[in-house]
Amino acid sequence: MVSLLNQQININQAHLVLKNVVLKTPLQFHRKLSDKFGCEVYLKREDLQVVRSYKIRGAYNLIQSLNEEERQRGVVCASAGNHAQGVAFSCKLLQIKGAVYMPAITPKQKITQVKMFGGDWIEVVLIGDTFDDCQAHALEFTEKNNFVFIPPFNHVKIMEGQGTVGKEILEEQSNIDFVFVPVGGGGLSAGLGSYFQTYSPKTKIIGVEPQ
Repeated sequence: MVSLLNQQININQAHLVLKNVVLKTPLQFHRKLSDKFGCEVYLKREDLQVVRSYKIRGAYNLIQSLNEEERQRGVVCASAGNHAQGVAFSCKLLQIKGAVYMPAITPKQKITQVKMFGGDWIEVVLIGDTFDDCQAHALEFTEKNNFVFIPPFNHVKIMEGQGTVGKEILEEQSNIDFVFVPVGGGGLSAGLGSYFQTYSPKTKIIGVEPQ
């Protein structure tokens, strides 16, 4: 995992980059959960985001940072859904050609969403029975055709973009005891955790995964 130590200021820069691209989603008080657990529970509603997840933040932050020569080459990603939608949306908005590799077993609804967000700027390639197979094909294509690979989490620019979720949370609630954050590849937890470490070090970050 790429370290974000001493790079928190870049999350503020990412926020400036993204403010006219992504939605500032609400931090919504949830009364039922609050009553159940005897505390104040708020949900950061990234399900209301432009592509229905926070993944657009990192994808756009990285792709917009590419220089003109890299943009002309085009971008590639491998994803089963949310990252693919973020990359597709970014390609269309920035008018950069992209290849989106998705496992052959990806549900049709997700494929349709990716095509809708990317329009004529992207090509969807369905290949491989697993994500690892799909990513291997995407990396091979990237190397052979000299495209730029856009990873789903392991890049500083991705983490900075995801970290803007933390900035938005603290702008609305400055006194937070715990943040429960989903951990997949770790891009969101790395970015958000880095921001809280600097601006609210007393807050404890709890990583969660499906059992």
